[in-house]
Amino acid sequence: MTPEPMGIMRSALAAALAAATALAASGATIERHVRVGAAERSYEIDVPARHDRARPLPVVIVFHGGGGAADSVRRQTRMSAKGEAEGFIAVYPQGSGGIAGKLKTWNAGTCCGHAMQQRIDEIAFVAALLDDLQATVAVDRARVYATGISNGGMMAYEVACSLADRIAAIAVVAGEMTALDRCRPSRPVPVLVIHGSADRNLPIDGGVGAKAFAVHEVRSLASAVDFWRRHDGCGEAARSEVDGAVRRTSYSSCSGGSEVEGVTIEGGGHSWPGGDRLVRFLDPPSAALDATAEIWSFFSRH
Repeated sequence: MTPEPMGIMRSALAAALAAATALAASGATIERHVRVGAAERSYEIDVPARHDRARPLPVVIVFHGGGGAADSVRRQTRMSAKGEAEGFIAVYPQGSGGIAGKLKTWNAGTCCGHAMQQRIDEIAFVAALLDDLQATVAVDRARVYATGISNGGMMAYEVACSLADRIAAIAVVAGEMTALDRCRPSRPVPVLVIHGSADRNLPIDGGVGAKAFAVHEVRSLASAVDFWRRHDGCGEAARSEVDGAVRRTSYSSCSGGSEVEGVTIEGGGHSWPGGDRLVRFLDPPSAALDATAEIWSFFSRH
């Protein structure tokens, strides 16, 4: 390539980054695209409107559920509003496939849909996303967190297994650890898991969900909590607490200051507790817990 086209490309890149920085300063949503192999992937960034652009901020990556998209999980979780109040950046990756920009899925090994069938390399996407994010906005690289619901919760487990050096902690809502047999995290990872006892999509005790969108044998919540307890070097003694419909089982004496906590909501279905019900055929969110507030409280300790 001759110097002139290279200069044009550099100028275009600089202009794009300047535009993204201006959007970040205004608190607007920034849409970004990254190249992963032959595919173009996208994600959205919501930066708090009131912030010092020079000060690096924590990041919460939110993976939408199977059949969802960035805009739906933003409404479902209200994570951007929490980020505005608490001072963190909310990031919403887009899955693959779908129709008219919706109904997207993630490849979590045994689930789900188009992404699984096409064996999409999700870890390469998240790694590219993190690189691009850090070049676009000021990020506190020691405080990058991941969460998600259902198929998106599976993705939170995936990044903890494969990108533990870049993720400070994860939280999973109504999700399943499909990576149980192939998970090799490079360090102890703080993990919070929230699940409803009446979830019939991904049953809390495992098995095949009666309302499953992607029918497969589901791993139990207990198996995921036990994996992370052992990996994080926690003692076997758990602290248990019950507050109304919310039951907590937590392990805090873990390696590297990590902790593992399982939260069960009695009677809770397949939903984001305290969040929005996007469509009527989805289970109503439990009012027993504000999952978004619970997750940020957990993340802020790590």
